[in-house]
Amino acid sequence: MKKIFSTLFLGVCTAFALTSCVNDADEPDTNGYLITSPVSVGEVNTTIGALKTKYCSDYKTADFAPRTYSYYSKINDDVVITGVVAANDISGNLYQTLLIRNIEEDGTDQGIILKIRTTCLYPYFKLGQRLKINLKGLWVGCYSDVATIGQPYRTSSDNYNLGPMLFNLCATNIELVGDPDPNAPELVPIDLTDAEGEAWLRASANKVYTNYPQLATVSGTIDQVQGDAAANAETGEKNETETVKEINGHFLKLFAPYALRDGGFGVNRTISLKTNNSNVILRTSTDNDISFYYLPSDTRSYTGLLSYSSYEKMWQIQLRSISDVSPALPTNAELEAELAK
Repeated sequence: MKKIFSTLFLGVCTAFALTSCVNDADEPDTNGYLITSPVSVGEVNTTIGALKTKYCSDYKTADFAPRTYSYYSKINDDVVITGVVAANDISGNLYQTLLIRNIEEDGTDQGIILKIRTTCLYPYFKLGQRLKINLKGLWVGCYSDVATIGQPYRTSSDNYNLGPMLFNLCATNIELVGDPDPNAPELVPIDLTDAEGEAWLRASANKVYTNYPQLATVSGTIDQVQGDAAANAETGEKNETETVKEINGHFLKLFAPYALRDGGFGVNRTISLKTNNSNVILRTSTDNDISFYYLPSDTRSYTGLLSYSSYEKMWQIQLRSISDVSPALPTNAELEAELAK
C-alpha cells in the first residue's frame, strides 16, 4: 500500500461513513489511501502481556474505575506494542473492534482488543496484518472484563466507559508493518474442541485476564429452545416463539433475530459442548451477515473471539464471519430447498 498523506481522504472517509460496508459484496478499493502513520510510531518496548499485567489485572490501580469489571488508565508515555490482526469487523458482528494477537519467540501468546471509532475497519486492517501501536494519549484497561485499548466516552446514562479511540488517531498512533500474512501463526485459533480443551474451559484457574481475549475454536450444538421467552428490549414483552419458518417438521430459527435483542443489540445462544456441564455463550449482534443465517441443529465447530464474562460467569465467543462455522453452513435458500424435499 503506497504510503502517502492525502487530505482528500477526508472526503472518502465521509463517503464510507454514510454507507454501511457490512453487506457490500465488493470490498472497497483502498489503494493509495493511508489512514495509519506513514512513519514509524517508535520501537516496540513492551509486550501485550506486560501491558495487560500493568493495566488490566486490578481495577483498584486504574485511573478511573466506574465498575470492578470496567476500568481504564491513560498512557502518557511512548509505550509501543506489536501484534497481528486476528479478528476484524468484516461481517459486522465485531463492531469497531479488532483483536490484536502476538505470539512471542518464547511461545507467549497474548491478545488485546483495539477499539476504533469508524463504520468499516476491515479494508485497512486485514487479517494477518501486523501493527505497531504507540499508546501515548490512548487508554488501556478492561471493558466488561476484557483487556481493551481505546478512549473513554460518556454513555446515555451519563456514565463513562472505555470505548473506541478516535479514527483520526490511527494516523499518529498506528503503523502497518509489511503486508497482511494469511499464514501468520496468530491466525491459527487455539483448539478447544476436544476433551482436554473443554476441561481447560471448565477450570476456574483459567478464567483470568491473561487467557483472553483470544482466537479460539469450540465445538458443540446450539440450544434450539433458548430465546423463545426473551424480552423485547423496547416493550419488555415476551416473545412466545422465535421460529421463522416451519418446513416438514423442522422449525428454523435465526442466529440473532432483532426481536430477541438485548440492551447491547445482541443475542446470546448457548453452545452445549460435547462433554457434560460445559457451555459457551455464542454472542451475535443483530443486523449483520451472520445474524440472518438459520441456526444449525447438529454439532459444529465455532471459531471467533473468545472472552470470559464475570457477569454471565461463562465463556463467550463471537464469530468473525459465517465462514467461522465448520462444516460450512448452507445458505438459507439451500437449507429450505433441502428440507422441502
